Amino acid sequence: MTTPMHDQLRPEHLHDIETLADETNQPVEEVKMLYAEVLLDLGTDARIQDYLLVLTSKKVRNVLRRPRTSALA
Repeated sequence: MTTPMHDQLRPEHLHDIETLADETNQPVEEVKMLYAEVLLDLGTDARIQDYLLVLTSKKVRNVLRRPRTSALA
């Protein structure tokens, strides 16, 4: 499954995705899909885009650190 943002990620997003995948021992593609989904969700209501990269990375990291059953709920 691909989100509309999945193909529009910038190099700084891709760097964060690779870092998150390494930190959490998750496949890059799985992290990329989650990251794109969170970025789209946060970006929809964001009036100031400056911190979107940091907020997205933090939220994705938190989701990936949860036990597997919680991440799907």
